[in-house]
Amino acid sequence: MRNRLWNNLQEAKFKSEYLSLASKRAYIWGNFYSFFLAISSAGCVAAWSIWENYPIIWALIVALSQVLILAKPYLPFIKNDRELLEMSYKYDSLYIHYEKLWFKNEKPDSSETEVESTFYKLRDSEVNFSKQFKQVYCPDFSGLSKKVSEQTTAQLNRIFN
Repeated sequence: MRNRLWNNLQEAKFKSEYLSLASKRAYIWGNFYSFFLAISSAGCVAAWSIWENYPIIWALIVALSQVLILAKPYLPFIKNDRELLEMSYKYDSLYIHYEKLWFKNEKPDSSETEVESTFYKLRDSEVNFSKQFKQVYCPDFSGLSKKVSEQTTAQLNRIFN
């Protein structure tokens, strides 16, 4: 039981941190995306003077903005920044419950049956909120995963050692 509890505690902390940073990335990329589309659309008015001097560059900007407008519905990561942050909060709450359960389990007078029952309630709650976000796509950024894994390991070592 102790190992299962520890593994789920680590996983909840990792997911909380990873989803939080992924949400920030989605927000920044979404803002950049919207800014580029706004500039390229608003620039159409000023394009006449630019068009004469730099026709190829302006044509590329207009073409790229049109492709991005068509692609936006198919870029779920960018539009899910709020859902990713909400998932992060849910995993952070789950982590806190696992942490409490961990310290309860470490007490000599703890009941293994009670700890196990609480553990499975937490697992059930995780499945329930995972179903709530089943339409949300979160990409796997290997660099971000590595960074969060190292940070999570260091943080858990400070707390539990």
